[in-house]
Amino acid sequence: MEAEVRFDAGSRALYATDASNYRQVPIGVVIPRSTDAIVGTVELCRRFGAPIVMRGGGTSLAGQGCNVAVLIDCSKYLHHVLSIDALSRLAEV
Repeated sequence: MEAEVRFDAGSRALYATDASNYRQVPIGVVIPRSTDAIVGTVELCRRFGAPIVMRGGGTSLAGQGCNVAVLIDCSKYLHHVLSIDALSRLAEV
C-alpha cells in the first residue's frame, strides 16, 4: 500500500487533538499517497471492524478531527486541485 502508516505513541499523540477542546488518541494514522491507498485502508478497517475518521486540516471546533479510530490524513500528499469547471461548479482534486 502506498501510504505512511503510523501506529506509534508519538504519532498517535500528535493526532489526538484538533482545534476543539476534545482529546481522543486515535488507534493509528494512515497518510495515503494515492486514492488506492485510501481504498485499501477502508477495506482493512472494515475487515477488522475499526472505525475511520477522515481528517482534514485539524481545524474542527467540535471534535470531528479526533476520535478513537484510524485517522486517514490526506493533507500531505493528496491536496492538488486538478481542474475547476466554474460553469458547472465542479472541481476535481
